[in-house]
Parts: sequence; structure tokens; C-alpha cells
Amino acid sequence: FFFIINIKGLFNISDLSYYSSLIINEPHRIIIYGFVHKDFNHLLSNLFGIIVVRYCFLNLNLKNKYLFLYLIIFLIPIQTIFLLILDKFILINYRNLLVGFSGVLFGAYTFIFFSSLLGKKNFFNIFIGLEKSSEIKKLMILCLSLGLIYSFLPSISLSGHLAGILSGFIIFFI
Repeated sequence: FFFIINIKGLFNISDLSYYSSLIINEPHRIIIYGFVHKDFNHLLSNLFGIIVVRYCFLNLNLKNKYLFLYLIIFLIPIQTIFLLILDKFILINYRNLLVGFSGVLFGAYTFIFFSSLLGKKNFFNIFIGLEKSSEIKKLMILCLSLGLIYSFLPSISLSGHLAGILSGFIIFFI
């Protein structure tokens, strides 16, 4: 997506972004906005986040190599629902435009945090075998804390990150 959008310029970023006023009428945005990035630094920061998720899964002795894919499939629509609720009913922000994978990463970090705290044997009846780990719990507290602080910088989406955290919480406890 990055090559097609940012380098070749075949699509305009705003045509693929989460946009609270258009998301219902243009449902393709629900899936695509998470895979669109505004620049190379944005892409690199999200790729680093994926590396952190992989490191955590390895250290929690993950038994199912598809867990991250499952999380993405569940996190994206749930995060979008939370974003819509935040935008339309709480923040009253009808022009919120978001791109990037960081909301999904925040959801995965939250899922990993609770897994490292409580353990998680199954994910929707699929055995994943995540074990408790104080090391990973500390890492997730650090990542979530720094990420939330970072969210207050200009042009960073606090609502996207909060929606991701809420999504990860919901998915863990379902």
C-alpha cells in the first residue's frame, strides 16, 4: 500500500482514510485506513510496533502462528466502531481523518498486556497457549504509557490509540 499510495501516487491518502463522516457510506475505508501511512517515518514506527508484538508472542510461548492475523481481523472493525462512537457521540468530531496501523498495535499491546498478566490459553476456541510473564507485562506498560504520551503530540491520533486500547481490552475478555 505504501508504494502504491505514497511513491506511485495512484491513490490520494484522504480517499482511503478513516473519515467519520464517510465511513458508513464508504465501507472500504474500514479495512484500508489501517494499512495507509502518511509518510515513511509513520510506516517505520508501525513496523517497529509489529516487531515488538512478535517479540512478545515469542516470549509468551505462543502456540498458534496465526494469532496476530486473528487479532487484526477482530481489532480493525471493533476499533472502527469505538472511533465512530467517540467521534459522533463523545467528541462530536465529524471530520476526524485517520490513517495507520497504530490503533491495531495498541489493541494488540493491550491484549498482550492482559495475556502476560493473566495468561491466555484460548482465543475464540483456538488454542494459543500464552503464558504469564512479568517481563512482557513491564514492556507492555512501557509501550502503552509512552504511546499514550506520544498521542498528545500534534497530528497524532489520541482517539485512534484509545479506540485500539479499548478494542484490545474487549477482545481479551471475550
